Amino acid sequence: DRAAGASEETVYKLLSHILSPDDPGWPGEPTLEVSAHSRIGPGSVSETYVLRIFNHFGTHIDAPKHFVENGKRIADFPAGTFVFDRPLLLDIPKSFGGLVTPADLSPHAGRLGEADLLLIRSGTTPFRKSRPADYAARGPALASTAAKYLMDEFPNLRAVGSDWISIASPAHMPDGVYTHHYLLGRHHERFMFIIEDMNLTGLDA
Repeated sequence: DRAAGASEETVYKLLSHILSPDDPGWPGEPTLEVSAHSRIGPGSVSETYVLRIFNHFGTHIDAPKHFVENGKRIADFPAGTFVFDRPLLLDIPKSFGGLVTPADLSPHAGRLGEADLLLIRSGTTPFRKSRPADYAARGPALASTAAKYLMDEFPNLRAVGSDWISIASPAHMPDGVYTHHYLLGRHHERFMFIIEDMNLTGLDA
């Protein structure tokens, strides 16, 4: 505990990457386009821009509707739904094509049972800039067996996030489809939100 009278500083950490048209996206899918609509220099009274963005580009949340036909959309939930009180950050190093499996998660079962948000840090974030094509096409993934394990064993978990481009990976399809099915509630009466392409650097585990 802090001593009486000691100042308390609140530190905020941005968990999202700042959007840029140059960022990697899922192979073959749109990313971000920014075009000027009006510019002060050429004579307009204001500067305005048109943004065209794919809804699964950059740091974003998957809601059930993404893979479950009758599932809810992000807009169907009140803002408080996305506030988590018991986050758990696990360092599980994985490189290109690596899979997070139940064996990676089970040693942390005690803490997972108390958490409402699981964040998995693979350590691949530096490749987002240095090797964007590999980051997009050959990143790690949460194995479908691990997704089922989380759903079956940890009812307090409401979301899982990772520091790679998608909870799935183009290197592990169609297993990634099953991962989304399990987490988003296709085979269970509940679901977990999926938070993809997070910036988890600098966080204390």
